[in-house]
Amino acid sequence: MIYIFFVVIGIPASIPLIVQNAPLLLVLVFIVAITNVAVSLLAGKLVKADLEEIILASNANIGRPTTAAAFAIAKGWKNLIGPILVVGTVGYIIGNYIGTTLNLWFATLM
Repeated sequence: MIYIFFVVIGIPASIPLIVQNAPLLLVLVFIVAITNVAVSLLAGKLVKADLEEIILASNANIGRPTTAAAFAIAKGWKNLIGPILVVGTVGYIIGNYIGTTLNLWFATLM
């Protein structure tokens, strides 16, 4: 069922249309993704996490917990499916509060 979800989400996407209309957005997304992977690998090595855990955490950051769970299923890392869903969801919760707080703070600076 998760693969059906990904198909439905991805159907309207058009890479040529994105390149034509917003090439700088594509570059920005690429830079953010590469930076995310680099920071995740560095932080993961500092806390001595397994490479599988680091990769899944980076995947959950970029593509949401459902894509990380699908990746874990595809790679056969069955013991990491539950934890990555929990960690990704907790990341949403924390990120929403931080984002809202920063938005309110930046709004007061204007």
